[in-house]
Amino acid sequence: MSPLGSRRSALPARAGILVTTAALLMTGTALPASATTSTTLRSSSWSYIDSAKPKTSFVNPAGDAPVGAKTDHGTKHVSKSYFTFDLSGLGGAKVLYARLTTGETTVADCTAARGTELWVTAPAKKAPTWADQPKELGKLSGRSDPAECPSEFVGWDAGPELQQAIDAGRTSLTLALRLPEGQQYNPRFARTYRPTLSVSLEENQPPATPTALKTGAHPCADNPLVRRGGAGLSAAVRDPDDMNISAEFAWWPVDHPDQRATGTDDIYGSLETYYDPDARLADGVTYAWQVRAKDSLATSPWSVTCRFTTDFTAPAAAPVITSADYDYEFPGHGGTGIPGAFTFDAQGDPDAIGFTWSGGYVAADHPGGKATVRYTPASSGPQDIYAQSVDAAGNTSPSGGYRYWVASNEPTVACTPASDYVGVPRQCTFSPRGNGGATAYVYKFNQDPETTVAAGADGTATATITPSTPDQFQTLSVRTRLTNGNLTAATNHNPGIRLGEPTVDVPAGVAVGKPAEFTFHAVLPGSVSFGYSWDEGPIVTVPAGTSTAGVGKATIVPAESGWHILSVFSTTASGQRSGTTDTYVEAASDQPVVTSAVYPENGFGGGTTIPGSFTFSTPGAVSYTYTFNDQPAVTVPAGADGTAAVTLTPLHANSQTLLVSGTFGDGSQSETRRYDFYANRITPQVSCDTTGAVRPGQEVHCTFTTPQPDAVSFRYSLDGQPEATVPANGAMTFTVPADQTSEIFLSVWSVNALGLSSDELSTGFSVDPGAGARTVRAV
Repeated sequence: MSPLGSRRSALPARAGILVTTAALLMTGTALPASATTSTTLRSSSWSYIDSAKPKTSFVNPAGDAPVGAKTDHGTKHVSKSYFTFDLSGLGGAKVLYARLTTGETTVADCTAARGTELWVTAPAKKAPTWADQPKELGKLSGRSDPAECPSEFVGWDAGPELQQAIDAGRTSLTLALRLPEGQQYNPRFARTYRPTLSVSLEENQPPATPTALKTGAHPCADNPLVRRGGAGLSAAVRDPDDMNISAEFAWWPVDHPDQRATGTDDIYGSLETYYDPDARLADGVTYAWQVRAKDSLATSPWSVTCRFTTDFTAPAAAPVITSADYDYEFPGHGGTGIPGAFTFDAQGDPDAIGFTWSGGYVAADHPGGKATVRYTPASSGPQDIYAQSVDAAGNTSPSGGYRYWVASNEPTVACTPASDYVGVPRQCTFSPRGNGGATAYVYKFNQDPETTVAAGADGTATATITPSTPDQFQTLSVRTRLTNGNLTAATNHNPGIRLGEPTVDVPAGVAVGKPAEFTFHAVLPGSVSFGYSWDEGPIVTVPAGTSTAGVGKATIVPAESGWHILSVFSTTASGQRSGTTDTYVEAASDQPVVTSAVYPENGFGGGTTIPGSFTFSTPGAVSYTYTFNDQPAVTVPAGADGTAAVTLTPLHANSQTLLVSGTFGDGSQSETRRYDFYANRITPQVSCDTTGAVRPGQEVHCTFTTPQPDAVSFRYSLDGQPEATVPANGAMTFTVPADQTSEIFLSVWSVNALGLSSDELSTGFSVDPGAGARTVRAV
């Protein structure tokens, strides 16, 4: 056993932190849901002093931290231990909760009361010794006294002491672990502790003072003049432990600080805050403003103060625009690519310091004065230019306009031949027109790259183009390079092109499943083949000129009846394609013709169990396969004339469906014919010897009749009883049960010699104990 008595192995400092956090939650202490940081601080260094060695300091030694007295080889040692925390990361923080913990490792006598104390000491410039101890300023309260001995966790409230140190600007805090004077010199009370103290801390760092203040786009130092809508105030904000903060902006006339106004911007997840006080500002006033940030617990200091001056009055008159180079007279002056001077005049308005126009901003020569810009028209014909006067705050006047006419100077384009087939080269001549001269021409044909050709002495140039894409619109775009180096607007020329689409001969009698030979005639000179597609399918190539020059043939077997599209083009030996001819072809159907006198298509006829004859016909058929009402398919042979007749009997009323296809001598099948018709209801009639309601015990006599041909019997069911059968001229008698109070139901149907049943008739008898009549109704 240790000289100090009971002993536990020292636990890792982390364990103490976990228990402390748990203890915090168990106490029910309410902490803010946001704007706080949970931190665990551990002592950064420790030392102890020993009365037996009064001038020695034991800094960060191995082993545990002693407090109290012990005797070693006749020498008495009295010890205190010191622990230092680094507070440099907590500057300005507000401590909401702090609990300091450590753990006992040995106890001399567990029957002796625990008296261990923690004291805040004065800052010391050197390690403490027994002879030179730092002043003890205040004792921590709230020590826990667990019954366990030694106890793994002993704690103190540390919030006030931490807050006091932070508020004093201290970057470190030293605590003395000791016994009270009444126990310090008695070995019975001695203990040792883990050589680390831990603080579980809930704290809030205030937001930083906002920086990077701007009025509109102007930094704080600019003191700008702002127009209406130009006084948006912004700043950079930061909170170390909260993303959900707000910014309070304040502004006031510099000569009336008593008129201070405020506005708030709520921020989440942003590093910038913005507020626009525009609606609360007066014209012609110099304002000062500043901003501070807030979280739910703390507020930053106010920022530096910025200034701005409002000017909400725009120049009243639109500027006047003139030009000596361009006026509104036909056919115009200058030309595209030829710059001209345009003068904007503010007409003496002293607020106007410049002008804004489509080319940007230009300063006036003096307030209320003029500015001249050079503008190069990009289009010929009537044009417009607009400008507004601008004051120092950026306010703009009404817009002033000037209309002028730009002379046409785009090049002329002529191609030889003027019109020809696709693939034939054209020699095109470009000539100057109007003002500006010509040093070269820049042309582009369809999607080809731009090409430049130099102008000759006469100002013209030539280029060869070959229209080779028959399926797109052909455009030759040409611009003149003027002597000033600029380009004119483009002349877009469409060379006349004959696409040379082939013609197509469609044979008579095109039908589904039958080969049909189509003849193609080339129109594009030099065509050696044709390409065709059927219903936009794969392109098939056939030669042109096998038997006749420029003629090709294709055999197509339509797989379906109806309309089809045949697309055909021709190709020369050099690979030049013609335009495409689209021909619409109708393929007749080979599905059988179905007729019936008893059951007309889409109409009512016959009836349930009444047979009807159906005739099938289609040229060349050797047999027919039919399906009636989803029954198994049946195949019947065709006669010499290609027809066949079958007898079908509907087994239910209303909708019936017959599907028929023919088979030809080569084994191929026709398209399927759908034939819809309707069968009438065949329902028996019931006649009984009573009318109105029946009464219990009454005997009722009924006879049955039916329109079903060849009926041999009737079957009936009375009020859910087993079915019964009577002959075709049958009758039935029943007695109303003595205890019958509800309606009696009777179902009747007839059956022919083939055992086929008619449609069912359901009737009912109302029962009334006081009546002697019968009522029959359909159900």
